[in-house]
Amino acid sequence: MNNNQIEPEATPDDRATAVKRIADSLDLAVLKPTATAAEVRAACEMVNRYGIKSVCVPTSFVCFATLYTDRVCAVVGFPHGNTTPFTKTVEAVEAMGSGAKEIDVVVNYGRLLDGDPGPIRTELTQIVAEARPRGAIVKAILETCYYTPSQIRDASRLCADCGVDYIKTSTGVAPHGATPDVVRIMLDAVRGDYWCGVKASGGINTYADAVRYLDMGCTRIGSSKFQELLP
Repeated sequence: MNNNQIEPEATPDDRATAVKRIADSLDLAVLKPTATAAEVRAACEMVNRYGIKSVCVPTSFVCFATLYTDRVCAVVGFPHGNTTPFTKTVEAVEAMGSGAKEIDVVVNYGRLLDGDPGPIRTELTQIVAEARPRGAIVKAILETCYYTPSQIRDASRLCADCGVDYIKTSTGVAPHGATPDVVRIMLDAVRGDYWCGVKASGGINTYADAVRYLDMGCTRIGSSKFQELLP
């Protein structure tokens, strides 16, 4: 084989397939504290135009976002996860009542690191119980940059055991987001009896980043970018 042989260029059909793959898996985040209504509306319109999986917004923007799309995900306990289980459950119920179809809840990882997983089990069990009758999806955000590998494994299984649909690496606010090593531990942890989906988030800025995690087995990715993730 000639090592100088030029690879054929991707066809329009190939690119359309790649774009659809990204859109079908992306939760498009509008979560900066400075986010405006105009930015939320623009993201909602992009979600509709490209068939992006969801727009992910703070609970205060859920009602507004539902004016423009029915693909709304709300963050709960964001960004630090250290409110009470009762507060998180009320926030999740309010978001779902306002039209959110998905809930991304930041677990109380400080208590987990302290060796007390009880609050996480309580908050996730309560939120899942409220989400199921409403047909809403629940994702548990671990904030994995603060964990050891064994803590990542144990937290992943704990969340899956509570009935969440996905476990998610990061908020995007902490010092580090998703890494291949972390995602691999999470994927391995929730195979078999602990099965649930895995969402990679934080630091996903390019097409190569997105494809890396999708090829590993993630079925959701989170990013504030979309066009930058396209081939």
